[in-house]
Amino acid sequence: IFLNDERNMKALDLALRDDSPVMIVCSKPSRGGEREFDSIYEYGVIGNVMRRVTMPDGRVKILFQGLNRGKIISAIDIDPLIAQVDTVILDEYDINRIKASLSVLKESVKSLSLLNHFFPPDLLRTIDDSNEASRVCDLVCSALHLKKDVAYNFFIQTDLEQKILGIIEYLNAQIETN
Repeated sequence: IFLNDERNMKALDLALRDDSPVMIVCSKPSRGGEREFDSIYEYGVIGNVMRRVTMPDGRVKILFQGLNRGKIISAIDIDPLIAQVDTVILDEYDINRIKASLSVLKESVKSLSLLNHFFPPDLLRTIDDSNEASRVCDLVCSALHLKKDVAYNFFIQTDLEQKILGIIEYLNAQIETN
């Protein structure tokens, strides 16, 4: 991840100094570049900064290891943005229904991969070999060229079965248009 905003770099320095996790969130579509709580999504990825490198042009490059999905609970400070966050947990689900839905999802991915270039062979193998439904959903969504709001709606979904069914529906619509 590249940072060039002074407030983001200030937040990074604070997190590194305190050895605290950070949460990466996206700006809302019409609010790119703004650094206020109402200009960013409330869900993001909680993780650790593994490495920091200052680039010759002044930007900072970080290696970020995501650990969990997170949600902003309350704002603490605005310069830099500091918030109380909580880990997002999936709703309880029926494992047999998830396995069946996951099987359909994988078949839809295979069908779409025959029609376009979204899924390279190594990604297809990874998706096919994985039985962790949430990870498969993330891999599939990362390969699709989703609009930001569509990707975000899949990202925040805590009902795993509904998430899988929504992705299957999206894939089937893509298959029909190709």
